[in-house]
Amino acid sequence: MIADALAAFAPELARLDALILHEIGRLRARYELSLDELRGLYISDRQVDELVRAGQAADAAPMAAIDIGALRQAAAPSPWTHLARALALDDDERDLVLVCLAPELDPKYETLYAYLNNDVSRKWPNAELAARLLGQDGAHRVALRGLLAPESRLAASGAIEVVPGQRELPRAQRELRLAAAVAGWLQGLPYVDERLVGVARASHAEAVLPADALHPEAQALLGNAARALDQGVALPPLVLVAATAGDAALAAQDMFVRAHCPALVLDLAALAGAAAPAKAFNAAELMQRVLGIGIAAAPLDALFDPELRPLETIAAPLRRLASRSPALLLAATAGVHWRELLPDTLALEIRLADLDTRGRARLWRAALDTQADSAPVEALADRFALGPGRIRQAAAAARHAATLAGDSLPSAAQLFSAARAASLDGAGGTTRAIGTPFDWDDLVVPPDVRRRLADLLSAIELRYRVLDEWGFGARIGGARGIKVMFAGASGTGKTMAAAIIAKTLQLELQRIELAAVISKYIGETEKNLDRAFAAAHRANAVLFLDEADALLGKRAEVKDAHDRYANIETAYLLQKMEEHEGIVILATNLARNIDEAFSRRMQFVVEFPHPDGASRERLWRGMFPATAPTAPDLDFAFLARQFPLTGGDIRNIVLDAAYHAAQEQAAIGLGHALRAIARQYAKRGKVPTVAEFREHYGMLMQEPDLARPAAGDPAALDGHA
Repeated sequence: MIADALAAFAPELARLDALILHEIGRLRARYELSLDELRGLYISDRQVDELVRAGQAADAAPMAAIDIGALRQAAAPSPWTHLARALALDDDERDLVLVCLAPELDPKYETLYAYLNNDVSRKWPNAELAARLLGQDGAHRVALRGLLAPESRLAASGAIEVVPGQRELPRAQRELRLAAAVAGWLQGLPYVDERLVGVARASHAEAVLPADALHPEAQALLGNAARALDQGVALPPLVLVAATAGDAALAAQDMFVRAHCPALVLDLAALAGAAAPAKAFNAAELMQRVLGIGIAAAPLDALFDPELRPLETIAAPLRRLASRSPALLLAATAGVHWRELLPDTLALEIRLADLDTRGRARLWRAALDTQADSAPVEALADRFALGPGRIRQAAAAARHAATLAGDSLPSAAQLFSAARAASLDGAGGTTRAIGTPFDWDDLVVPPDVRRRLADLLSAIELRYRVLDEWGFGARIGGARGIKVMFAGASGTGKTMAAAIIAKTLQLELQRIELAAVISKYIGETEKNLDRAFAAAHRANAVLFLDEADALLGKRAEVKDAHDRYANIETAYLLQKMEEHEGIVILATNLARNIDEAFSRRMQFVVEFPHPDGASRERLWRGMFPATAPTAPDLDFAFLARQFPLTGGDIRNIVLDAAYHAAQEQAAIGLGHALRAIARQYAKRGKVPTVAEFREHYGMLMQEPDLARPAAGDPAALDGHA
C-alpha cells in the first residue's frame, strides 16, 4: 500500500522537479550558484543534473517549454486530494505543502534543497526557497512567504512546522517540514501524532452504553446530535454535564459511536500539566480535519486552579479549538462553571440527569451480562448512586477479584466491595470513614431497640421494592433518603449501631467532623456542610452526624446577628438533609435540644437507654477476650449490679484495668477493675462512695490519687459516712 501511495505522487513530484529545474536554470544563468568546488562541501552541478533528469520522463519537454500551470492540473492521488479538501487549501498552499512533503517521499530532495540553499547541511525547504520555487513574480513571492508565517493557516494548524533548532535563524531561513503524522498518512501509514502521546487516545469503536442507559430527555438530545453528525452537519460545541466528568465523557464517546464517527478523547487533566498544551490542541484539530473525526475532551474541571480561576495556558487553546471544531464534545462535573472557560463561545449544555434506581439496575445487568441473574442487582442499584462509567468500572473490578479468588462469577461481597471502591472520593476533611470489627451479637441493647434497628435495616433493604416496584416513590415526592435519629446518653451504643448498620448494608460509614465543618466565618459552615453531603453522596456512604445537637439546636428568636446566622446554619442543614438521597443517621445525647423541624422529618427515632443490670453484666463479660488472664475474684455480677455504667464507660474501664494488670504482671482482678472505676469517676469529678464500693472501699483509700475527695463535695461526706 505504501508503494502504491508513493507511485501515486509521481505527477506531483514531476511538477516539483520541473520547478526545481527551472530555479536551477535561472540561478545558473545569473551565476548565483558558485562554481567554487568547496561550495556547500559540496554538491556538484553534475550530481544535481542527474538527480533532476532521473525523475523526468524520456520524452519530457525542455525546460523552456514547460507550462507550470498545466502541470498543476496533473492527476493527484486521492489522499492528497482529500488533504487539500480537508484543509481547504488553495493552489498556493497546496504547492507549499508539496514542497515541504517532498523530502519525506524521496531523499533526493534533501540534496536538491541543500544545493539550492547553498549549504549541504540545510536539507529542508524554508520560506525563502519555497517562494523562489513557486513565485511567479515579486508580489507572488511575498504572498507565498506570508502563507508560511506563524499566524497563517498552515502554520497555526500545525500542518507545517519549523524543524527543531531553527528558532534563532531569521524567519525566512527557518527550515520547514510537513507534520510527521500527515506525511506518514499520505504515504499509507497509520495516522500517529507524537504530540498527542500521553494526552489523548482513540475512543471506543462500539457502543459503550445500553440504549436506555441515560435519562430519556438527554438520550433524545444526544440521539439528534448523533444523527446530525452522521449526515455531515457541523455542530457547535456540546458540553455534557453529569454527576462525574467520567460519566459525561462516556456519554460523549457513545454519541460519536452512534454517529458512526471515530473520535479522539483528549485528557484535559494531562494537558493541564503538559509543557506545551497548545501544540497538542493544534495536533488534535489537525487530526480532526484530516481524518474527519470527532473530539471528546474531559474533564473541564481540570482547567481551574485551586482558587477556581481558569488556567489560561490551556483555556485559550481550548477556546480556539471550540471556535473551529465541527464536532467537539466537552465533559464536565455538575457544578463546574464551565462558561468561564468559554465566555464568548456559542456552546450548548446537555445535562445528564442522575439515573434512577431502575436505570442503574439496567446498567448493572448490562455490565454483568449473563451474571446478573445471580447478582444482587437491585440492592447495588439502590445503595450505590453510580453513573454508567463507575458501574462498568465496578463490574470489571468484581470480575477480576473473582478470577483472582479462583471463582467463575463475582460474589455479592466482591460486587459490593468493588462498588464501594468505585464510590471513593475526597471530602476535603469534612468527613472521616469509620469502620467496626463488631457485629450484631456485640451490640448490647434492649429487645425493643434491637427490633427498631431491625425495622430500620429492613426499610433500607426493601426501599427498591416499595419505592420503585410498588410505585410509592412517585407518591411521596422529594428525595429517597432515609433519616434516622439515635438518642441516648454517651456510651449507650449509638455509634456502634450506626457502624454495624453500615457494615450490614456493605456501605461505608462517614462521620461529619464537626471541627472541620463549624466555622466562625459567615457562610463557611454551610459550604463545609455542602462538601460533606456531596462527598457522602459521591461515596454512596451512610452519613453519620454525632453530637448532632451542636448543629441542630433549636432555632432561637433573632436578637442579634449571631442568632440570625445560627438559624441560617440550622435551616441550611435541614435543607441538605431533605435533599440527600442517601442514609443519614443523627446521634444526640440530648434529644430535647434538637429543633422540632428535624425531629419531625426523621423516619426513625431510636432511643438508646442506659443498660440494665443484666445488660451491664453481658457488657462486662463481653469486654474480656478469651485470651485475657483473669483472676478468680473478678465478679462480673457484682460490677454490673453496683455500678450503673454505660457500655462506653465499661470499655474504658476494662482497658484501664488491663493496662495496670499488665504493668504489675498479674491477672486482671476485681481490684484492678474497681480502681479503674474510681479513676473513671475522678475524670468526671465524682468521688467513690462506700455505698457503691462496699467492703472494697478501704482498698481505694490506699490509693493516693483516689483518697483525696474534692473539697466541699457532698458526695465526699456521704462517702465517709
